[in-house]
Amino acid sequence: MHSLPGEPTAPLETRSVFQTLPDPAFRLDRRGTILDLNAAAQAELQPGGASLIGRPIQDTRLKDIAQQVPAALERIASDGATLTIEYCVDPPATQTHYEVRLSALPAQEILVLIRDITARKLAEYALRESDAQFRVISENITDAFWIRSPDMREVRYVSPAFQRIWGRPAKTLYGAPHKWVEFIVPEDREHVVRTFSALTTVARSLDVEYRIERPDGERRWVRVRGFQVRDAEDKLICHAGIVTDTTERKLAHAELDATHKQLMEASRRAGMAEIATNVLHNVGNILNSVTVSAGLARSALGTSQAQGLRRAVQMLDEHAGDLGSFLTQDDKGRMLPGYLSDISKALLQEQQEMSEELEHLTRSIDHIREVVTTQQSYAGKAGLVAPARIGDLVEDALRINGDALERDGVTVIREIGAVPRARLDRSRILQILVNLIGNAREALQEMPPESRRVTVSAEVADGGRLRICVKDEGEGISEDVRTRIFAHGFTTRKHGHGFGLHSCVQAAGEMGGSLTVRSDGPGKGATFILEVPLDPAEPKA
Repeated sequence: MHSLPGEPTAPLETRSVFQTLPDPAFRLDRRGTILDLNAAAQAELQPGGASLIGRPIQDTRLKDIAQQVPAALERIASDGATLTIEYCVDPPATQTHYEVRLSALPAQEILVLIRDITARKLAEYALRESDAQFRVISENITDAFWIRSPDMREVRYVSPAFQRIWGRPAKTLYGAPHKWVEFIVPEDREHVVRTFSALTTVARSLDVEYRIERPDGERRWVRVRGFQVRDAEDKLICHAGIVTDTTERKLAHAELDATHKQLMEASRRAGMAEIATNVLHNVGNILNSVTVSAGLARSALGTSQAQGLRRAVQMLDEHAGDLGSFLTQDDKGRMLPGYLSDISKALLQEQQEMSEELEHLTRSIDHIREVVTTQQSYAGKAGLVAPARIGDLVEDALRINGDALERDGVTVIREIGAVPRARLDRSRILQILVNLIGNAREALQEMPPESRRVTVSAEVADGGRLRICVKDEGEGISEDVRTRIFAHGFTTRKHGHGFGLHSCVQAAGEMGGSLTVRSDGPGKGATFILEVPLDPAEPKA
């Protein structure tokens, strides 16, 4: 240790401590003159640092805060207070932050310690950035985010979206953590409570959908995905979860189901086959769009960036005790602020995309409703029985299919026997014939041109019934397909909907008749047989 001539010399043990201090240190007199400096201070100065003895402290790196030094020295001289001053310098590469601590020593001396606090400042900055990004995420996503204690008895955090979904302020839960159970509709309450109880014992995650009731009496559907947050030693730290308002999706699905039932009933009762075909074609196209929108929404929920938020929160919880060093020294920690920023942007984008898909879904459902309304305007014609000739109905059915038959080069053979004019349900029989003839044409598409023949026959069968057959020489039907061919939704066509034959067999039954099929197997054609009661229009003489 160096001392000026005439200055008091510190005891040996004090000098040893002074020299071994890890931070640069100076000993000053009350005027701010350097009496001594330790090894750390000397190492950071240029060679010959010892020559600073006898010079004012402002000649050191403290020149950046030189104007504050005189006042600080005066205050220490007057009341012996310990003062701390922070300042920042800007080297070419990065900012460096320092803390200067001035303390009174015996013999009217002053100790100055200079500490590099850059790491601490960066950690504080990173923490502020993380907090800000977390607030941006929690305040802008439409989903509610919550964190509870390991025993679920304490609510540690609830995002602002809670009030938007529940219609109640978040402070409701902070003051009464278990009050959320009262917001669940009574019919769902027991199941939900049992599911959440499992999360504190055997289950590490949950996914449950239930109904809540808002203060105004409105009921809404919510989906809750919760999970345990554990540290590296598998100790439970807290529970976290995300709540999504699924009311619009539930209503859309319910309306879609109701519309589908209306469509089934309307098609079943439809009298005009070409109208039913157009309806099914149009609705099929719309349903494809609905399926795509629903699939995109389902996919977005399954791959939501909220999972990334969960992992980020878990990392913060795992390093709660050393957050500063984790965010500045750990590779993953330094990446966390940027990662949270990316998640914030992704969740906002996810919200916008989900809103657009739900809007598209609603428009599609409205379109289906319009198509069904059109179909219902014709449905009243079904069931109307009136005198008709079966030959006329066969010709009408062939005429409706005429363009397609001609385009595919199909030859039609008519074998209409001596069938009297009878009281028939023209609409249903026409519906069945158009469908059967259309199917026969499709069965011939892979056959050579000379084999593309369809035979339509009609005769009076045993028991006074009218028998109408549509026979093709096409691809045939296997035994396995034959047993399922009239089932709803079953089809062998690439773009088929599996509704036509099911609708036909229903229509036949409603007329008191039957629809069956015969085939000797693949490649040997098929024959569909429609039988209905024969009620002659004019009684026999």
